[in-house]
Amino acid sequence: MRPQWIVICILFFAFAAFAQDDSGSITGVVTDQDGAVVSGAPIQAKNLKTGMLYKTVSSATGSYTLEKLPAGSYELANPVIGLNYRKENVVVQASQTLRVDIRAVDNSLNTVGEDRAFFTGLASPHSTPNGPTPRTADSKPDLSGVWWEPRVVDLGEATVLPWAAALMKERAANLGKDGLRARCLPTATTLLGRLGVNRLVQTPSLLIILTEADVPGFREIFLDGRGHPKDLDPTWTGHSIGRWEGDTLVVDTVGFNDKSWLSDLPGQATPHTEMLHVVSRFRRPDLGHLETEVTFEDPGTFTKPFKMKVISDLAPNEDVGEWICNENNQDLEHLVGR
Repeated sequence: MRPQWIVICILFFAFAAFAQDDSGSITGVVTDQDGAVVSGAPIQAKNLKTGMLYKTVSSATGSYTLEKLPAGSYELANPVIGLNYRKENVVVQASQTLRVDIRAVDNSLNTVGEDRAFFTGLASPHSTPNGPTPRTADSKPDLSGVWWEPRVVDLGEATVLPWAAALMKERAANLGKDGLRARCLPTATTLLGRLGVNRLVQTPSLLIILTEADVPGFREIFLDGRGHPKDLDPTWTGHSIGRWEGDTLVVDTVGFNDKSWLSDLPGQATPHTEMLHVVSRFRRPDLGHLETEVTFEDPGTFTKPFKMKVISDLAPNEDVGEWICNENNQDLEHLVGR
């Protein structure tokens, strides 16, 4: 082949590859309600047709870029508890760079214990003591201790069935007026409460989790080798049994009712059915950290199982405080929706 033909072929294939690139991108700057840039903010775009998630984190200057997005419509969100940003039908064209600046407004009341710093702390690492993983007398990792609320490191990719998507849209349109926390009902389907600290007390046959800011305020995980009862009455928190796989405690939870929301997913009002099955894998890689991988499976709600990952930091100077939800509860009169 003549050299000039080689050059022509190379140029042809390069042009063809370029022409076939139908992806675009979204870029912008994340600021808070006062206009200050927000660094380290997780940003995600969900393709409304395929359900695929594309993720990034804002830089020190607040800038972010989501690249290689197939052309289509997206939901753009900042999935952090306490912040309020979610924009639907963001249309990305082929070879387009779309500018979308994000103004993340916190939804706190700026009262003591529910100010902006509180919500920022939910997603921020804490200073922890150094040291090896503590172990029990039988050489199992000891998960005991007081732990800060878990911070999400990977939200996973939850793709819901049409009925669930419609209900989530309705709840969002009503500004979450039917939210369970405002009615002092249980909110966590995972074992660790998302607000407030958690105390884990581990024995050879039982793991107890005391939660500061949820009802009923405790979870029992049976480690004595029993199985799930055959005829479980559905409950808010289900029935949990655990087993050790090496240094990982695997907790299997079934028997949920269908009344709770998967509010463990930041910014979500996700429903579920009584088929919900949650598997939690706990690891304590060192003294100061507790890693949890949670798998959600519910064929009545999700098109496929999905996982989320969280990390809790040891809080050696904290205790689980008293939390009386019904005392001076003033939420309900303000939840009027639209």
